[in-house]
Amino acid sequence: MNAARWALLAGNFVIGCGVMVVGGTLNDLTRSLSISVTQGGHLIAIAAVMMGVGAPLLAAAVAHIDRRKLLTWAMLWYALGHALCALAPNYEWLWPVRALTVLSAAVFTPQAAATMGFMSVPAHRGRNITFVFMGWSVASVAGMPMA
Repeated sequence: MNAARWALLAGNFVIGCGVMVVGGTLNDLTRSLSISVTQGGHLIAIAAVMMGVGAPLLAAAVAHIDRRKLLTWAMLWYALGHALCALAPNYEWLWPVRALTVLSAAVFTPQAAATMGFMSVPAHRGRNITFVFMGWSVASVAGMPMA
């Protein structure tokens, strides 16, 4: 289970970095796309809305899928989405691609926590779930400045 804990932490680190990268690169992003800071901020807002609304809706939709496959597909979706975001020629293309990409974060993060909960003995469940969520904390401290 130790390897699984680290894998889920790493997944949350990647998710956290990808979600927060817009905030860390907002000035460069707005300059390269020739958009206002407000429009760039909309990329942050749409991510928050899509994850907030998407997480509970998608949880019900994906409940029947094997968790290992689900987590793997969510990370692949996330990677592909970010590759497409990097290739976006303009804001009009980037906005919907980012919105769809962060839906995979809305799947991965809660499913990673649930998976760790199922894998843990009750006495260590809280500690192990907290460990998995530490990926987001490390992303905000180390990942965002790297952006």
